[in-house]
Amino acid sequence: MKRTTIPNYNTETRRYFFLLFAFVGMLLGGASASHAQVGKAWAWGYNPYGELGDGTNIFKYTPVQVINTANVTQIVGGYEHSLVLKSDGTVWAWGWNPSGQLGDGTIVDKNSPVQAVGLTGVTQIAGGGYHSLALKSDGTVWAWGNNYGGQLGNGINTDSPTPIQVSGLSGVTQIAGGGLYSLALKSDGTVWAWGGNSNGQLGDGTIVDKTTPMQVAGLAGVIQVAGGGGHSLALKSDGTVWAWGFNLYGQLGDGTKVEKHSPVQVSGLTGVIQVAGGGGHSLALKSDGTVWAWGRNYDGQIGDGTGGKNDAFNKSTPVQVLALSDVAHISGGVAHSLAIKTDGTVWGWGAASSGQLGNGNGTPLYTNTPVQTSIVKNQTLVSAGQNHSLSVQAVILKTKVSLSNSTLAYSKPITLSVTLKNGSLGGVLLNKPLIFSFDGSLVGIAYTIASGKANLLLPNPLAIGVGDHTLSVAFAGDRLYSTSVGTATLTIAKADTSVSIGTYSGSLGNTKFLTAILKRKGDNALLANQTLTFKVDGNVIGTADTDGTGKASLSYKFDGTYSVGSHTLTANFAGDGNHNSSLGTGSLIITQASTFLSSSSVAGKVGTKVTLKAKILRTTDKALLESKAIRFQVDGVDVNTVTTDTAGIAVLSYTISGTLIKGAHTITAIFDGDTLYLNSSASSILTVQ
Repeated sequence: MKRTTIPNYNTETRRYFFLLFAFVGMLLGGASASHAQVGKAWAWGYNPYGELGDGTNIFKYTPVQVINTANVTQIVGGYEHSLVLKSDGTVWAWGWNPSGQLGDGTIVDKNSPVQAVGLTGVTQIAGGGYHSLALKSDGTVWAWGNNYGGQLGNGINTDSPTPIQVSGLSGVTQIAGGGLYSLALKSDGTVWAWGGNSNGQLGDGTIVDKTTPMQVAGLAGVIQVAGGGGHSLALKSDGTVWAWGFNLYGQLGDGTKVEKHSPVQVSGLTGVIQVAGGGGHSLALKSDGTVWAWGRNYDGQIGDGTGGKNDAFNKSTPVQVLALSDVAHISGGVAHSLAIKTDGTVWGWGAASSGQLGNGNGTPLYTNTPVQTSIVKNQTLVSAGQNHSLSVQAVILKTKVSLSNSTLAYSKPITLSVTLKNGSLGGVLLNKPLIFSFDGSLVGIAYTIASGKANLLLPNPLAIGVGDHTLSVAFAGDRLYSTSVGTATLTIAKADTSVSIGTYSGSLGNTKFLTAILKRKGDNALLANQTLTFKVDGNVIGTADTDGTGKASLSYKFDGTYSVGSHTLTANFAGDGNHNSSLGTGSLIITQASTFLSSSSVAGKVGTKVTLKAKILRTTDKALLESKAIRFQVDGVDVNTVTTDTAGIAVLSYTISGTLIKGAHTITAIFDGDTLYLNSSASSILTVQ
């Protein structure tokens, strides 16, 4: 197709009439159209080319519904044409079509929507002066229509009535169209531009047109771009705004009226969350819901209560739009501005003669403060064309709270994960509050995140208690989505526990504290006031209650019940209404006890009887040992063996042998030991007189 000749406006007028609208609010970060709010398209204002899409070419001073545009996820206005993106990823267009900007393969105007041929999988659209743009889910950009300045980005200047791929672009997350140029934002935060560049609107430091994309110099960290008639805007992640290009009316906002061929910062703007470009003015939406504007103000499009056909009313730095708050989205036309409030109402200011403010008439010719559009509420998207306006009215969509029955441990902090879905279109809903209740009692509120899940942490499930509970999660609905409730059975299971007990050793007569620790698994809580039963080789030796540190200590005396060697020591927790039982196993090692033996000295004559005595006790506790065999020797020769009585004493009547000479002789008392006790001995003196 031949290149279309642009109407012979003077340079200023042509820049003035070429506009961009690129709706960004729902599309930053490349959000999928299938997850965006859907609705019906409305239009009002100028309509000689059918740009309102209602099947007529008659001006409309109040909104009319665009024909055959259900399930719309995005709407944009070009110079005198309009486009919508549907939830199925297709693009539809109507209005003026001299350069093929409708994308249907013709250059015939259409007053009702036609499909742009060959486009699927589209996630964003943008309208330029006489061209159109689409971003696909694979990050590629497609363009069609007028190519006078190279704005189609395919390396030539020939118009195309059907979409063609922009050369060399990938990883794109957002697009915008200017008068005779185009912009793209990549996922790395860089900005790329192509097309007409007579005023430096491509930002490369020159005024030379480019037929393929090139990077805008010195910009990084950008999260949104917007184009105007002949100027460009970029919003950085730090909330500052940067601008470049045509600046006759101060639309760059840097306090001058000198055009800039590379980006400069807009003066005094911070906390910005969206920017929009008009024909000769610019707009910014702050996080506090206020709107700021600068640039051309011949028709009151700045909205500060001033305006007129005099450059004195233009603003070269941002001023606040009056009487406007709680704004959710903005758009700039050639000579009018639009905003949607959080309540879904549409407001406009600036030129009104063609009905573009939608307030029921074309008088006065302009308004310099916002007026409400005569339209039902529930508007979610808005776009300003040259002298017409567009919006999407949300359809109240069904929602579904998805949750399932589950069993969770009583001991662990519980994270409840519930998904809120768009029941009409599929996909998930973001930043929506879900109300959680257990058995009819409110336990908390959580908001859905990117996955559509709302996660509510219950750090103390003990307050809920073990057993089956009814979990109810409710979405109260809003102006876009219906209410929905999901229920499930949440079973809080008894918590598992653990008992730890170590190895203890001792000999007969020792007393030791046997200590066990009771913990709850999951949160490792130490459990107090619980009874533990201690056993040795399966036989109960006692019970003890846990203290505040989960410890239970039992005083145990090694009394000879168990033989020397290793025995199994256990501490058992029987469980309770909230906890499962557990058993800890350790060892009890019994060793032979040491003994102490003493004997007394005696004297006598040969042939007389003397009494030899020895006394044995346990060294651990000084207990006197009964029935222990004590062997007596005189001068190393065994005399006899006797057993101890209850007092631990062994008594032997001994007749002094005639073989013993007068003098001192050694009496030795010997305990040879047994299975429980170690051996010991004692010496004393036998004096033979």
